[in-house]
Amino acid sequence: MATLGLAAGDGFPVIMQGAGLTSCRPLLSLLQEEDAKLKFFALQKMESLVDTNWAEIADHIETIEELYEDDKFESRELAALVASKVHYHLEQFDESLSYALGSGSLFTDQITSGKPSQYVFTILSKVIDKYIAERLDRINSSEDKGPIDARLESIVESMFERCFAEGNIRQAVGIALESVRLDKLDECIAKATTDRAAILAYTLEACQSLV
Repeated sequence: MATLGLAAGDGFPVIMQGAGLTSCRPLLSLLQEEDAKLKFFALQKMESLVDTNWAEIADHIETIEELYEDDKFESRELAALVASKVHYHLEQFDESLSYALGSGSLFTDQITSGKPSQYVFTILSKVIDKYIAERLDRINSSEDKGPIDARLESIVESMFERCFAEGNIRQAVGIALESVRLDKLDECIAKATTDRAAILAYTLEACQSLV
């Protein structure tokens, strides 16, 4: 059974684990504290446990969302990431996407990590779909709809970077074509140094299927 104690010298609670942490209740109770450091500690621990304890955390999702909405709370992005993962497990993907965008680099860093989780792949799919829809909407509209959300742009750029780093040029080509990012299409061709002819053939075939 897990209990909370104070770590000597730093003022942070520590999880004293016997048979392992089986409940997030001690962590959830810390969200009611006034000390922002305790809230940060609780969110940090919950983020690492959310995949197995999401149902318990979901009962307190409004508290976590309120922390994200508090402009004075320095760990807003961490609260957003926890909220995003809880909504993902609840299969509320629009809400999950919204909070993933709010988590900033905490989400984008997971894109370029060694082994992104199914959560990351699912939200990335939602991001790309939303980005493509917004790009096409602006291209086809006669109205000035302003720039696309910079957070969406940032995640898509991270996705392109991962594709290039892993040599997934065809995937990058597909995203570039569907979102009408000719600059990225040029970059895809430039980076295809070993199989440029094959990538050009793939691009032509993909273009024909999109017409």
